[in-house]
Amino acid sequence: MKKNLISMLFIVVAIGLGVVSWFFLPDVVAVQVGIDGKITNTMPKVLAIAIPLGVSIVGSAMNLTGKETNKKGYILSVVGIAILIVSLFFN
Repeated sequence: MKKNLISMLFIVVAIGLGVVSWFFLPDVVAVQVGIDGKITNTMPKVLAIAIPLGVSIVGSAMNLTGKETNKKGYILSVVGIAILIVSLFFN
């Protein structure tokens, strides 16, 4: 029961961050920055939101479908959420 609640919370947070990202990120998102501080790689906003959102939802789904707690699922969920947060701060 507790693992389901945590996984559902991760899904809600990821979707919420995805919606916030949609409104606040520019049309072209910087995804890599070089040592000198210049942008070295960009991505369209749709992909920059969809990829970490998908990673987070897949990680949570791994925990919801499995009978036992899967640390990999939690790690994937947290990594997806962290990527969304970092992209909001740096763009």
